Amino acid sequence: MKLNKKAITPLMATFLLVSFAIAVGVGVMNFGRAQVEENAECTVDVGLKFSVIGGNEQLCYDTAKKEVKFTVENGVNVATTGLVVNVIGSEKAETAELSDAKMSKAGTYVAHVTYDSAVSGQVQQIKISPKVTPYDQELICQDKALVFEGTVRNC
Repeated sequence: MKLNKKAITPLMATFLLVSFAIAVGVGVMNFGRAQVEENAECTVDVGLKFSVIGGNEQLCYDTAKKEVKFTVENGVNVATTGLVVNVIGSEKAETAELSDAKMSKAGTYVAHVTYDSAVSGQVQQIKISPKVTPYDQELICQDKALVFEGTVRNC
């Protein structure tokens, strides 16, 4: 009596095991990536600072053009992909996103942000937050922001 046993070959078994291992690995990596993105924060020190020329920080308010003008320097650790500028006045806060403010490591950027002191009040605080892209996702690093409080000099 002859038995017709049908089974998978060792080659087919190896292929199935490898496919299963790849599928499990992809699932675990996607879950891990979602957890990292959920808890994403800026861990690198950006090193953003105002440029200083002749002992003066390059930050001023032009009353004629109704603009806050400033020059910032990036640190040497990471390139920035933009800036978010918050100008807090005594009556109102204004936010400007400067997507063209891309700075390489140790780069410099000159900015002009519209701000009307007649509407928003006297400037009380200026907060400049860098945007960085450490992996695939752009992050706004509020904890690494450059903050100026006090009287902003006239241009």
